[in-house]
Parts: sequence; structure tokens; C-alpha cells
Amino acid sequence: MTSTVRLLAICCAVSFSANWQYAYSSTYLNTPVLQFKNYLNESFNGSLNDESYVHVWDLVQNIWFIGFFLGIWLSPVLNDRLGRKSAHCLTSGRQWLKFAEGLLIANSTNFLAAIVQFVGVWQELPVLLIIGRAVASVATAVAFQAVILYLQESPPTALRGSASYCSEVIFAAMCIVGASMRTISQNSGMMLGTDLLLGQKLPWLLAVNIIPCAISILIVILVPETPKFLLIRKKDRKSAEAAIRFHHGSDADVASVVEELLHEADEDSHAAHSFRDFLVIAKEPHLRKIVILSSSAMQITVSFWGAIYNSTQFMMDLDCSDVVATWSSTIMAAIYFIGTLIGSQLIDRIGRRTLLLPCSLASIICWTAFTISFYLQKMADGWKYLGIVSLMCFAIAYGTGIGAIAWFISSELAPQRYRSLIQSICYTINTIILVAMTFALLPMYTSSIGASTFLILYCAPSLICLGYLTWQLPETKGRPTHEILHELKISSGSLARIATEDIIHEVKF
Repeated sequence: MTSTVRLLAICCAVSFSANWQYAYSSTYLNTPVLQFKNYLNESFNGSLNDESYVHVWDLVQNIWFIGFFLGIWLSPVLNDRLGRKSAHCLTSGRQWLKFAEGLLIANSTNFLAAIVQFVGVWQELPVLLIIGRAVASVATAVAFQAVILYLQESPPTALRGSASYCSEVIFAAMCIVGASMRTISQNSGMMLGTDLLLGQKLPWLLAVNIIPCAISILIVILVPETPKFLLIRKKDRKSAEAAIRFHHGSDADVASVVEELLHEADEDSHAAHSFRDFLVIAKEPHLRKIVILSSSAMQITVSFWGAIYNSTQFMMDLDCSDVVATWSSTIMAAIYFIGTLIGSQLIDRIGRRTLLLPCSLASIICWTAFTISFYLQKMADGWKYLGIVSLMCFAIAYGTGIGAIAWFISSELAPQRYRSLIQSICYTINTIILVAMTFALLPMYTSSIGASTFLILYCAPSLICLGYLTWQLPETKGRPTHEILHELKISSGSLARIATEDIIHEVKF
């Protein structure tokens, strides 16, 4: 029990270092919508009309996804090449985490970006706010992919799910912080009672981001290497055994863990030829299937960003008061956090499929009900509460069984050699779709399409992806990667193709 608690504490600390900027930057824009509108109007000397404001606000929000897209493809370079330090820590004698340098660079960049965003709001320079968000998003993409790999490669197989949920739990906790801070910022005149703080509320909101970014740099300096990387990629058995004892506990059965990890090793898995492996992924049916399965799971997460960015505005459009809309968004973040705690307790007990599939269906139902509430509210005002309840139910469904699983499932399905590249491919597909849908959301929503936008952008694509996942997604709970890969090869026809090629080769020679 002590070893498990220690491991999860390490995973949570690393998750915090990678997720603070991600969560805070994703949430602080949501609630003080009117404040940011005033800030932009004042910055442009009152020259923004409603249409111009929508375009500028879209850029402020969605520049994050564009930068994240660029960071996805920096990740293999920093995490797989520059990040693999061979030097040893002078005080402990252990090698550093394989992506330590990448994560350290990312977190240091996030610290600088937080300062730039603060200055942009303080000095009423929106261009600095936009640049800061863009730079932060690039760094966050590198850090986020690094931490997913760490959480998959460090723990024992039996704890892989719970450890991987640490990232989502920390992200959700940071969302609560961001939601609470922006709620305080929204109501600071009433709650703190000073004109000084009332006038400086947005700068304070951005200033809060700086200190945790600095702490994140310190955390990653202390994190050691993962055993899977040392054994499979570096072929360093001695260091791998030491890493196993660090992560699994001093009483771990090191020999059996090493034997399990060696099953996953394949020819030339130590070679860092990530981009050359594109053709292999395109050629091999089981690797293509991993990309499709992982991308389908990630597609179901797209609607989360619509909720986390715009829930306050949506509730105000349902004729909720500013106070109700603001606090509903904060409560939604708290419910999402509770969902991640529930999911972290269930994931290694009932499995990935059992959580992901029902929760995905529940999220589709919630968005459908939310859409209906807009039309019913026009007939009777009380129906607006259906919309509020629908978003709350969506938050707990997403936190319990969608968010974490969708992001780490590619790491559980993919072999070590192709893991980082497949992760980048899937994140790229998801980011492209996310950017397109997020940019389309407000223009469609404010057009004659109205609330039906949620059905078009969220429900229909998610339903298609859910159908494919129900049909093809294998259960990965408690299973080593080589067993999962064998099942995928059988279901995709890879083994049959390999056998046929071997027979042809024998006939020829």
C-alpha cells in the first residue's frame, strides 16, 4: 500500500507540472466574458463592433489549438531525442527521465508565456495575450504528451489505469482553481469590496498563473527515468532494474517485471527513427487500427472544450442570470473533478471499455438534452434548468469515463517503438478536428442554426465513433502490451498477412 501511494503521489506531482498551464489556460476565459469584452474594446479604443469582437475573441480562444498542433510535432523531437539525457544526477546517481529535458523546456517556456499573458492584460495589449497563449499551447502540447508516456511506462501493469488517471484528476483540479479564480474575479467588487481589486481583476487573474508555472519547473527536475524506456530503448538493464525499484517499490519482483517488459521489445526498438516509421504505420493493418481506435476515442472529447470554454455564455443564452451562469460553470468544473476521482477508482477494476462506452453514450444524450432545452425554454422558462442539469451530467460522465481513457488509450494499444509517433498522429487528427469545430461553433451557434449546432458538431460525429469503438476496441485492463498487440494483429489481419508472406518467401527460396 505504501509503495502504491508513493507511486501515485509521484504521478500526481508530474501531472501537476504538465497540466497546470493546460487546465488554467483552458478555463480562465470562460466566466469573465463581459470583462474580457470590455478589455478588448478598451484595447482597441472602442472600435470593435459585435462582428469584429466575435472574430477577435475566436482568435484569443482558438489560438491555443493552433499552437497545440505545432507542439504535437515538436514532442517527438524534444521527448525522443533532446529529452533523452545520458547524464546522471550527481546527488542520486540515477538517469533523468527520458523526457525530462523536453518537459523542463516546456515548463520553462510556460513560465515565460504566463508572464507575457499577464503583461498583455495589465498593459491592455491583446497581441501579447494572444502570443502568450500561442507559446504556452506549444509548450503544453510537449509537456502533455510527455506526461502521458510517463504515466503509462512507470507503474506496474495492474496500476497503469489508476496512474494514468492522475493526469486527468490533476487537470480537473486545476480547472476548479481556474473556475474559482475567475468566479472571484467576476465578483471581486462584491466579495473583496475594494475598488483597487475591482479595477485590476483581469491582471490578477493572469498573475495567478505565474507561480504554479515556476513550481512546475522545480518538480520536473526531481523526476527519475522510466524503466520501460531504459530497458527497451536504451538496452540498459541495470538502470532499468533500479528504476523499477524506485517506481514499484523496494519489494518489487524485478525479474518478472523485466521479463514482461522484454516481451514488448522488438527489433531496432532502441532506434529513434520516429518519422521514418510513418510508412510502417500506414502499411501495417494493426497499427492503422490503433490510430483509428485512438482517434475515435479522442473525437468524443471534442465537446468538452465547447463546454469548458463557453458554458457560461450558453447558460446566459438560456436566460440564466449572470450569477447562476457563473456559478454553474464553477460547479460543473467541480463535478468534473469528482468524476475523475470516481473513474480513477473504477478504471483498474471494471476496465476501459466498461467505462468509456457507457459514458460516451451518456455524453451524447446530455448534449442532445442540452440542445432540446434551448427550444423548450422559449415555451416555458423553467426548461432552462434542463440545460443546466444536462451540462452537469455531461461533466461527471466525461470525468468518469471519457477524458482520461481517450488520451491514454493510444499508449496502451501501441508498441514501444511506434508509441510516441502514433500518439502524435492521433493528437494531430484530434487537434485539426477540434480547431475546425471550435472555430465553427460560435458562428454556427449565432446563426439561424442555433442550438442545433451541438447536434451537428458534437452528437453526430461522437455517435459514429462510439459505434466503431463498440465494435472494435479491445479491453486493455491488466494486460501487457504484447498481448493486446497480438489480439489487434489477429482482428486486423496482420498475422494472416505475415504468415502468407512467409510462405511465399519459403516457396521462392
